[in-house]
Amino acid sequence: MLPRLKHLLSRFPDELDTNLAHALVTEMTRVREGMLELWTEVHERFPGNFKAFQYRLRWLSRLRRVSEGLDILEKHYPSLPLDVDARLNKAELLTELREIAGARQVFDSILSEFPDVVRGPVQYAKRLRDWGELDRAVEVLAPVVSQPHAPKAAIAMSEELQRGLATLDRLASDWRSAELPSYVTVLQCAIGRFADRFVSAIDHSRLGSVTLITGSLGTGGAERQLARTAARLERARRIGSDIASRQIRGPVQVVVKSLAHDGNHDFFLPMIASERVESYQIDNMKPVPHGDLTIADEDLRCLLPFIPAHANYGVQRLVQHFRANRTEVAYIWQDGAVLFAALAALIAGVPRIVLNVRGLPPILRPHLYRAEYGAMYKALAGIPGVEFMSNSVAVARAYCDWLDLPATRFAVVYNGVERLPPDPAHPDEERWSAFEKRTADATETIGGVFRIDIDKRPELWIEFACQYYRRHPRARFVLVGSGPLFARVRQQASDLGIADRILFVGRSSTVGYWLTKMDALVLLSRFEGLPNVLIEAQMAGIPVVSTPAGGACEAFVHGVTGLAADTVENVDIESLCRKVMQIVAWSLSNRYIQSSIRQIASEKFSTQSMVEKTIRVLTGGTEAEIPDSGILEAV
Repeated sequence: MLPRLKHLLSRFPDELDTNLAHALVTEMTRVREGMLELWTEVHERFPGNFKAFQYRLRWLSRLRRVSEGLDILEKHYPSLPLDVDARLNKAELLTELREIAGARQVFDSILSEFPDVVRGPVQYAKRLRDWGELDRAVEVLAPVVSQPHAPKAAIAMSEELQRGLATLDRLASDWRSAELPSYVTVLQCAIGRFADRFVSAIDHSRLGSVTLITGSLGTGGAERQLARTAARLERARRIGSDIASRQIRGPVQVVVKSLAHDGNHDFFLPMIASERVESYQIDNMKPVPHGDLTIADEDLRCLLPFIPAHANYGVQRLVQHFRANRTEVAYIWQDGAVLFAALAALIAGVPRIVLNVRGLPPILRPHLYRAEYGAMYKALAGIPGVEFMSNSVAVARAYCDWLDLPATRFAVVYNGVERLPPDPAHPDEERWSAFEKRTADATETIGGVFRIDIDKRPELWIEFACQYYRRHPRARFVLVGSGPLFARVRQQASDLGIADRILFVGRSSTVGYWLTKMDALVLLSRFEGLPNVLIEAQMAGIPVVSTPAGGACEAFVHGVTGLAADTVENVDIESLCRKVMQIVAWSLSNRYIQSSIRQIASEKFSTQSMVEKTIRVLTGGTEAEIPDSGILEAV
């Protein structure tokens, strides 16, 4: 539709409907880049249009620019509007910015000042339901539904709310004392409906229909591991080869929320496509109303309208997908995917559900935390057929501590990593040649490969580079990666006067080439699971220095292939510089060090070993195959 709409827009640039249709269809393509600018343009051209304003603020919220959104909102709706429609609009726009307290105040003012306007309490009740305030939603609707000619939609909503509350009170009578949004307890109770589910015995000799599920196939380490696993499984199925004495019957599928190219969500799609792995986008699946899911459990039917929005997103799309494909194993990667896929897998009757967590628990990462995560995982831990898996002992222990689970609940399978090809793309050689000329006096090259975002602390990395350069003025630096903080760190390097000593490569599909230019690799993350980049650097013979974040220290042999900073927080940069200097000396003084580092990393993190241990977990490996003393280390 987009080409046609672009054509119409060129012919009728001043038509509201044409502008709206073009922006809305662009929104449907899941493009992220440029969407705020597009909606801003539409809204500024048609400032009175609510939908354009709504989407503009929605994108500001998504991009965490809430204060900017509030300033714009106040310019259009200064103070409290006198008109009820304008006041309702302001309440909804505050909700878009997730300013719930402000929205609640505006809605309450409508109830008190416009008691006869029915749409006020109806709209408010919908929002209260979304916020997990079911009691208050029923209370707000009560005056409306008591009227002789109450709207049918309001009556239906009130009845649905009361059924949900009655079910919740019966299943979790003390839920109000928890002082959490009701949807947290609703999700816990919905999962709990499967505590006595029957799971047929597992045939350990075969792997049937398996679906690997995550958010995207973007540039992250977890996405790479998922794609690599799916490709290996499908290749074995296609050629009739066993893995770890298991037959791969398949089919093998990858299901992700988005594969949008503009968002770089399809970065590893070629890896699975080359092995003919089936891939599906959840965003493209048609949502199915709860009533059409043929759920026999009456209590579950009453709870579903009130589960968290992310869980509902998955239930309405994935239940039918799992059923249609007769999925036998749902292999779900990372917290967000567990939230949208686990309950759907239970409703669909998937017999084996493996939850693969890759980084430290969200309770330790406030910017990723959701109130429902803890209750969700604790409920899932009690469901037959649900297993937990991680790629590092540190991460598994952290989840066990958080959820109060025994260590035996987790299998640990280290990442399988392959040496990255050292071949450059044509622009790479040109860029490196120019950088070499600019830094012709350099005797050592320090590298970094990571996403330029808050978890990786790129600003700390630039600060380290600055201090290291002051001590070693013949050093130069190569930083590979892109992300939301990219422009900021480039400016930081310029402000510190070291921009000429740093080559900012940006996002690259030839990381192996850039590794060949490094004498050491430095990673200063605050949060990690098992960092692939540390392993990939060692596969290239490069020693590493890392903060002891998550399972980072499990990715190298301390004092042999790398060194760890003393702490994760409050990193002593002077001490860090000394450690980097030490591993650079290893790299430059011993001509055998690269092959030694490469051999150690290859033995510990082979892809073949990772796939074999993964399939044992997916097929319910025996105790002999996965020891159950302490954390189940399938390593």
